[in-house]
This record gives sequence, structure tokens and C-alpha cells, in this order.
Amino acid sequence: MAFKRKETVIEATDLATITAEEAEKRIIAGVRKYATQEANWSRADANTPFLGHIIGMGIESSNLADITMSIERQFLTRRTRRVPVSPDGSEVRLDEGELGKLRILDGQDALAATPGLAVKMLMDLGHMAPDPAYLGKVVSFAYISVIGEGWKLNEALRKAMGRLEKLSGPEREEALANLRALTAQAKSYEALIADAAALAGQRRKSYEEEKAAHEALESELSMATAKLAGAAGGNDSARIASLRSEEAEIRTRLKMSAAKLRVSAEIASQAGNRSAAEAAKVAEIRGLLQETVRLAESC
Repeated sequence: MAFKRKETVIEATDLATITAEEAEKRIIAGVRKYATQEANWSRADANTPFLGHIIGMGIESSNLADITMSIERQFLTRRTRRVPVSPDGSEVRLDEGELGKLRILDGQDALAATPGLAVKMLMDLGHMAPDPAYLGKVVSFAYISVIGEGWKLNEALRKAMGRLEKLSGPEREEALANLRALTAQAKSYEALIADAAALAGQRRKSYEEEKAAHEALESELSMATAKLAGAAGGNDSARIASLRSEEAEIRTRLKMSAAKLRVSAEIASQAGNRSAAEAAKVAEIRGLLQETVRLAESC
């Protein structure tokens, strides 16, 4: 089965007929048009983030939907039968059916931040058979986040050192104070990621804070809905319109909060467990931070 996009014809492949490595290569090739970091894209592997300009492919967050559609266009699946899972039919799951177009439902791609995690998503959703050997080399979403933060901090520290070399007088003193603050932050972060238990505790704390904010939004929505129900019996059309607008705005914020909470929950649940692949990545970024801190402290 082939799909046309503008002048390009894409031959979609049955996911049951290819290996995880082949799916990974197709996913990387499919997002090339959105990648602004050509060097990172050209040497991308299972654990290269789609987003980010330092270690990622440079794809903008506004193109995330395009990445999902790129994956959908390339593959066929037998998970095509839509089964409602909510009373109003707004939420569905995909069960075994006729071979057809791959469909990734809303929110299912929230943690597919790398080609390897995209392949893992396809396995988790039943579109591909699980491949333990392949999954063993895929760095979890939690550790992609951890490593990305480390790289960004290292980059900020190196830029601060570069600026310091060009300054003198009061400006240099101010830049030096900023460098010292960044150095302390880098040392603290390097120590944090060295300890998986401490990292998990910090991520759980962040999750609990975001969960509390989400629950506050849910309460806000309940109050707005109650006010709207109370006003519906009257004839104040302006107030009803205002309350409907308020309710819609809270629902939008709640949907965004729910997506953020799913991500935070995943990070919190995974941060305490560290595979061999993740331990190697952590060791790499720790070594990088230690060297940059050493240079910064000599300034």
C-alpha cells in the first residue's frame, strides 16, 4: 500500500514483516525533512532525541505532530479495529482487525522522544512483537530527559566561560559570579545523577507537585461547571457565554496538564531503575560535566 504526500510516494510496510532495527532506520529517514541539525540526524541512532539542538535532531516542538504522521504513513498494522472504551465513544482502543494504516491515538506518542522509544511505543501498542534484545539498548524516556538536562547545563557552563574571556572590570566580575553559580549547579546535578535513588526521589517530588497542580485544575473545572449549571436556568445570556468560555479555557489547560503529568509520572517511575545502556549514558554526561567544572573552577 502506498501513500502520496505532495509529489512523494511512500511505500508503507507491514510492521509484522520487519525488524525493530529496520523500523528504526525508516523512522530516522522519515523525519529528515524536519531536522535542522543535519550532523546529529546523519549519525542518529535509537537514542538520539528528535527535539533539541545540542544532542537532538533539532526538530521543533511544533513538528511533533508531523513526526507522528511521518511514522503513521510508513507502516501498516493489523491493529485497526476501533473499540470504544468511554461511554460517549470519544476514547477508543485499537484491536486486531484487517491490515491497514497505522494510527497512533491522541497522547500515545507522548513518550516517543527518540527513534528507539518510537519503536518501543509500536511494540507496547501491539503493532510489533516485543524484541527484548532491541529494547535492552533503548534508553528510557526518563534518562533521555536526565541526559538532555546534563548536556544543556554543560553547554551553558561552556558558554559562560567563553563570555568571561572577552570581559574586564565590573562586567567580568558579574560574569564570574554567574559562572560560579552555574558551576555549583553543574556540580550539584552531577552528584544527583550519580545516585539513582536520589534522582528518583527528586523526580517523584516534581511529579507530586505537578499532580497537586493538576488536581487543583480539576477542582477549578468542577466549580466552573457547577456555576454554568446554575446559570443555565436563568436568562442572562452574557453570563452563560462568559462561563462557557471560562469552562472551555480550563478544559484546555487541564488537557495540557494531563499530558505533562503523564510524562512526569513516567520519569518518576523510571528514574530509580538504570539499565546498562542508561548507566553508560549517565557516566558519559557525568564525565563531561566533571571536566567542564574543572575548567570553570580554574577561571
